Amino acid sequence: MKNKLLILISILVAILFVGGIFWYLNGSKPTTLGTISQSQAIETIKNQFPEFKEYPSDKLAPKSIKTEKAPAGWYVAFVQEGSGRPIISAKCYLIDNQINIMSEKTYNPAIGEDSTAEFSPITCSPGACALETCHGFNNISCGSNPPDVCTEMYEVGDKCLQYAKCGVQNGKCQQIQNPQFTECQSCVQKCIDTNKNDNNKLFECESKCN
Repeated sequence: MKNKLLILISILVAILFVGGIFWYLNGSKPTTLGTISQSQAIETIKNQFPEFKEYPSDKLAPKSIKTEKAPAGWYVAFVQEGSGRPIISAKCYLIDNQINIMSEKTYNPAIGEDSTAEFSPITCSPGACALETCHGFNNISCGSNPPDVCTEMYEVGDKCLQYAKCGVQNGKCQQIQNPQFTECQSCVQKCIDTNKNDNNKLFECESKCN
């Protein structure tokens, strides 16, 4: 009888010991379920866009990756640098904790734009200066709080926003005029002026503006 009791106690002790080890290795650690790490965010984007496989690189021209933690994921920027030009171009993404790419932005500095300031993966521009306007084409806003994702609502002239550029000039974050945006803006405005009473013709006209 005593032997059986000793065996039973030994089994219980062994179960408790194994359970304690399991709890220490797993239960005592804070869970990270539902979050994505910096490296996971970068690798996920690289897997979807193979052109970034060689980032970062110290070879000429240098390529770098800049990241910043977001409340629901990570901002990741792949920056192409150049000799004499601090930044040639950049592609920026917001990836959430469910591994969904929520937004994609491109930065191509215009002539005369100061791209020497610290590059921000959030605004996808140097000096935290980026396009804040989601809709419309006459009142362009530039600043440090660009929207992560714009609504799907479409307004006349929204297509021109793809050409709108913001940058730091003379120490100020402002819209940088460029021929593509000016041409598109002028074309859309002409469509509005000549088709005020016919929305069908207005949108047909606007669709031809580039």
